[in-house]
Amino acid sequence: MSRRPPEERLEAIEGLLEELRDRGPEVAVLVEGDRDLAALRALEVPGPLVKVNVGESLLNLCERISDRFEGFVLLTDWDATGSELAGKLRTYLESAGCEVDTSVRNRLGALVRYETREVEALPSHLSRLRARAGTDQRRPSVMLRRLRI
Repeated sequence: MSRRPPEERLEAIEGLLEELRDRGPEVAVLVEGDRDLAALRALEVPGPLVKVNVGESLLNLCERISDRFEGFVLLTDWDATGSELAGKLRTYLESAGCEVDTSVRNRLGALVRYETREVEALPSHLSRLRARAGTDQRRPSVMLRRLRI
């Protein structure tokens, strides 16, 4: 378990999710599969979200999507397979001249390290963290976004 109090971890995770929500439509978030897509949608992260496990080679996928977006945020799982996948995606996309951001993945991974290794588990992890922190509410900015204020 992380040594940071639940309130601090919750605030940090919500801040990272806010970064994902605030990026422009020219920057796509790359995830591994359908459950990861569903998790980010449940956390109100808007598109474009791109699933990388689609039955084609990573090189072909990267060539296909490199012209569609100005940049990419890699959000693969925090296990060995996810780390390897993130490395390959970064290499292929950067060789195509794309901006690639792995900082959100790295910072989120450090915050959830001992509790989950999968992007798809983020919504349930946040629920548990909110319960431990004694709050079931989201940050006010997220609540206002839901109300479209």
